[in-house]
Amino acid sequence: MTLPYALSRLLIYLVLSVGAIAMAFPFYWMLATSLKSPQEAQQARPIWVPERLKPANWRVAAQLGAAGGSPLWGGYQDGRSVTLRIFTDRMGPEPQVFIPTAVGAFSDPRAEGTQIRTRYQEDHWEITFTNASGESFRLLPAVVLLSKSYPSYRPELPPDAVRSSGDDWRLEWVNLAPGALGYVFHNYREAWLAAPFGRYFFNSFFTAGTQVLVGLLLAAMAAFALARIEFPGKNLVWLVILATLMIPGEVLLIPNYILLSRLEWINTYYALVVPWLASVFGIFLLRQFYLSLPRDLFDAARIDGASYWTQLVRIALPLSIPGLVTYGIFTFLGAYNALLWPLIVTDRPEMYTIQRGLQVFIGEAGSDYGALMAASTLAILPIVLGYFLAQRQFIQGVARSGIK
Repeated sequence: MTLPYALSRLLIYLVLSVGAIAMAFPFYWMLATSLKSPQEAQQARPIWVPERLKPANWRVAAQLGAAGGSPLWGGYQDGRSVTLRIFTDRMGPEPQVFIPTAVGAFSDPRAEGTQIRTRYQEDHWEITFTNASGESFRLLPAVVLLSKSYPSYRPELPPDAVRSSGDDWRLEWVNLAPGALGYVFHNYREAWLAAPFGRYFFNSFFTAGTQVLVGLLLAAMAAFALARIEFPGKNLVWLVILATLMIPGEVLLIPNYILLSRLEWINTYYALVVPWLASVFGIFLLRQFYLSLPRDLFDAARIDGASYWTQLVRIALPLSIPGLVTYGIFTFLGAYNALLWPLIVTDRPEMYTIQRGLQVFIGEAGSDYGALMAASTLAILPIVLGYFLAQRQFIQGVARSGIK
């Protein structure tokens, strides 16, 4: 291998590596944000490594979680005591500690039934929370007001937010007994519990799967007729079908909605599925595949007495697996990621798809970016896994169909 050739190859790999990093960066940022506290997610200065990703904090989170209920998922069980240490260089004013009441709530049994004790031990303050409420809770939120007269301080578990409050620093924790997994995946658990995402996932998979299966059947039959069956006006029909590709989808929103409303299909699976079963793109893609197959195969089948249906099922479909997989992936992606149409035809939570359900974390009071990114990660995870499982057929299908 000559030196110029080696340098050129190295340059190509470097350029490709930089491009890959640039393309992967948004995914890393989404994953990192899904593990951030609310304050980290909203800071103007980028936080590249969230506190919840630092292994040094996992041990402390596990210890606090074990004291409250579980070393993995934490909790605040009845009769348990959780102790937080805040290290300082000297003894100063005693911190003020309380459990915040949820927004809009008149009372909180955690705040009313928790005994809080503070004492100074050598180089740190010990703050002990004892659950005497007779109930068990999933989270233990806490607020500590620490005087600004302390030159420095270090809580053993980093607070989720630090704010200035007069002469004090306001240290806030969303959960002081998180457990190791509960600490790292706090946003994921809260996102899953914030809305019926199990129902959202079912709706998305059901509608997308139905569109793929029925759409494949319709597109396969239509494409075979246009590729291998001679009939009067065939070319004209093909031109008309292709011409519909030039109609913007937004133009069809109002007519489709009026039609579905008159059929009383609003807030039903029919409204989510039926308008998108026929796909001109699918017909075009599979027609190109059928045309690429040797005509001799179909002529031999006709001599043997095979019907058009037999030719489709026994010859065309088995030889067009890459095209079918490609169309299935595109259809599934389009249906799974759809937002505008489900937003128009559904207004009941039990009919929301996963993309529609992500709006739970966006409101007038602002967005919970950590939970939103966690829910978004859960939403795209099936797509990523599906791509890796079917990438070979997908690449073959794109290459053979001539799609650029």
